[in-house]
Order: sequence, then C-alpha cells, then structure tokens
Amino acid sequence: MEEKESVYLGDEALKSSDTVQSKCPSCGGSLVYSPEDEKLACEYCGGKVDLDMTPAEVHENDFAEWSSHPEMLERIENLVAEVVCGQCGAHTTFPENTTSFSCAFCGTPIVLKDYVQRRSWKPEYTLPFKIGKKKTKERFRKWVSSLWFAPNGFAKNLEADEKIKGVYLPYWTYDAATVTRYSGERGVNRTVSRMVNGKRETYVVTDWYPVSGVVRHNFDDVLAPASNSLPHDIASVLTNWDIKNYVAYKDQFVRGFLTELYQKDFKDCYPYARQQMEAYVSALVRQDIGGSQQRVHSQDTSYSNVKFKHILLPVWISAYRYKNKTYVFAINGRTGHVTGQRPWSIPKIIGCILAVIAIIALLFMYVK
Repeated sequence: MEEKESVYLGDEALKSSDTVQSKCPSCGGSLVYSPEDEKLACEYCGGKVDLDMTPAEVHENDFAEWSSHPEMLERIENLVAEVVCGQCGAHTTFPENTTSFSCAFCGTPIVLKDYVQRRSWKPEYTLPFKIGKKKTKERFRKWVSSLWFAPNGFAKNLEADEKIKGVYLPYWTYDAATVTRYSGERGVNRTVSRMVNGKRETYVVTDWYPVSGVVRHNFDDVLAPASNSLPHDIASVLTNWDIKNYVAYKDQFVRGFLTELYQKDFKDCYPYARQQMEAYVSALVRQDIGGSQQRVHSQDTSYSNVKFKHILLPVWISAYRYKNKTYVFAINGRTGHVTGQRPWSIPKIIGCILAVIAIIALLFMYVK
C-alpha cells in the first residue's frame, strides 16, 4: 500500500467537518452520541436530538472496477485529521475538545502536535454503539472478577474510567459468487463381525467410491479487519455483528468516540477475505461429498461479481500495563461480549496445585 504524505494540520482542520447537529439547540453545548438513547445528547444540559436509526439500503462497490481505476478514489477520499501512536502504530482520529489523550490500544500518551493530514476513504456504513459506558464498565468488572489466578494487583487497577474508550474499528466487507468444481472419494463405513479364536469381533470397514460435483455459494459481508491494532486473538473473537442493522455513516454517530482509520485498503484486505471464503467452500465440498468420510483430490473455485464496502464497527477497548507488559481488552459495542488478555499469578497456580495434591493425599489416606 502506497505511503501517504503526512503534514501538520492547522487548528481549522481539526474542527469537525460535520456542522449539522454539532451544537445543542437549547444551550449551544457540544453534542455527543448516546448509545443508551441512540440519540445525540448535550454534555451540558442533557438535551437530546433524534437521529435516523433506520437500517440503510446497502450499496456495494465493484471490486474489479475500483481496482482497475485507482483515479476514481479522488472522488470519494476526504481529508481527515489523523494521529499515529508511536508505540503500537494505531491510526486514530483525535477526540474533539482535547489537547492530549492516551492510545486506546496500548495506553501510550498522545498529544496535539502529533496530528497529521491524510486522505482517506470515508466510511459508508456503521453499526452505532448500543452498549453505553456504564453497562460496559459493569460487564468489564464482572469479567475481571471471573478471572481465576489473576494477580491481585491487576484487578484492583482496572476500574478507572479513562482506561475504557469507545472506538469505531475499520473493516472492509466482501461479497462474491463462487462456483467450485471438485473430485474426490466418498467413504462409507460399514460394520463387519467375524469369529476369532472362538470370540466374535466387530470392526469398521470403509468402502471408497469416486465422486465429483459442483458447489455454488454466494457470500455476503465477509468481514476483514482493516488494521492490525488489536491483537489477533482478540480481533478474531469480535464476531456476531448484527450486520443487517447497518445505518448510513454520519459524523454524528462518532461524536464522543475515537475512530480508527484503516491501515489496509480494500485490495490489501481481500486475500484475508478469500481465505475465509475458501475455508467455508472446503467445508461445503465435504458436505456435498457426504458419506462417513471424505477425500478431496481436486478443488477449483472461481469467484465472480466481487463487491466490497467500508464500514465501522463499535468496540469498547481498555489497554492496561502490568509489570511492563500491555494487556488489551475488547467489548463488543452492540452485544457487550467481553474478551481480552490477562496475566497469570504463578503463586496462585502453585498454591492451587499444592492444595489439589494435598486433597488427593488425604483422600488416599482415608480410603486406605
């Protein structure tokens, strides 16, 4: 992916490009998106402004057309204010009305002078936050309290508000029509019994039959993360998105939240989406072969009508350093599902093992 030129933005460039519904109609205060109300809420007087939450009629972009005509990007790219974390490399927007903040992904302090200018494909659709910060903290504490064998000092310091940040993560989604021609063998198990030394023994024999066929499948909204900021073990569990509830992107939805900017464009992420499609097609082929067992000798898949779009998905993130190591936690902003990394307390683990050994020893003595 071609590197973009980075230059410092003036103060005017740091202002939100969306002037519609940016101020409270009652007191003129700043409006931010409220997940609990699914409205814009004034930070000062608490006034509410309605938002259109109607699921959008989604339009996809043709992959082949956009790949062969890169000059078309100039029609949809817009200038954004970007800050790059010097520690983990995350690319995010800068929160409004602040002069410094900490990186949501690693906790590193970031200041205003780190702003740069970048041309970026504007998100087309988003799933707005549905779980607010209060509920997020409750679920987070419950998850932390369930961590057996975590060091005591680790859990005590995870409740500070500033350690949990709402971030919209960038994704590309892909659609494709696939046709797969395969050849292989279908294995059918049957039970055979025979007499051996006067005893009847039963065993399984597999009969193999040559097969070939065609499997067709249309993929819709295969997700590919457009950055590497979240550790893979966390990003891979952020699933179960209610993608049928996409709304058309508006700047109002991200007010009060961070937005991560994509680090990989739609062409860079396509191979990752293809891997997911290929794995699913392989499962469909085995299902089509049927039988008790399957052998696949050849499998050739053609892809057509490939489409894509750029979306933002809501995630609450907390990054915490414990004994010089960073641990990241992520909470699905739609469902509240928590996943994360955690340290282990060696003394607690050893103590548990010794306790189990002692209990076994006592039981052995009692039985004896």
